[in-house]
Amino acid sequence: MIDAYFDWHARGKRVTLVSGTNAEADAINEAIQQRRVDRGELDVRVTAWGIGQQRILVGDTVQTRRNDWLAGVENRAQWIVRGIGDEYLSLVSVSDSGEVTCVSSDYAREHLQLASASTVHGVQGDTAEASVVGPDVDAAGLYVGLTRGRVRNVAIVVALTDAGARECLAESMQRGTPELTMQAAVHAAQAEMRRAARSREAAMAAGPVVEGPSAGHGMGL
Repeated sequence: MIDAYFDWHARGKRVTLVSGTNAEADAINEAIQQRRVDRGELDVRVTAWGIGQQRILVGDTVQTRRNDWLAGVENRAQWIVRGIGDEYLSLVSVSDSGEVTCVSSDYAREHLQLASASTVHGVQGDTAEASVVGPDVDAAGLYVGLTRGRVRNVAIVVALTDAGARECLAESMQRGTPELTMQAAVHAAQAEMRRAARSREAAMAAGPVVEGPSAGHGMGL
């Protein structure tokens, strides 16, 4: 799964990594971050801290884990860390909207985590070029994970034989309750609509931009 992340990002494409547990997601995320540090893609000289003292660096993919209407962030929304200051982190949405916001360092310590990989609950509504689903997910994880990639979707199982791999996959398909996933998908769609509405309202509040009579520069009204 880690290799898949780097393979797709080398082409400039996003990949969704779906793990069976939060502990697995954390391990994958931290391994990806460290490899990016080793390759010189991330700078450890400026650091913030997330949930459980997880290291956060500029350029990391992160996920907000609590709604904060003042900051304009929602639970499970994904962002790229654009800047780290003494008191705030600047985040840009990974979605096409390119929404930019800031969260406090206190918020980050309590409610921000790395999110290159996530459990199924963290990828609702996400779309990427490819998706890789790890071992031991339930039916919801398979259904959601294998419908995230536009180009390629892969499920990983651990078995000694091809027949054993098929059995593992069949067991995963019977585990859990996919109906809950559909409800979560509706909530994710509603959250995206709310984000889009806030962006539109913010643009309208800024008003039109006109040129000044002499300076020739735009001035917000």
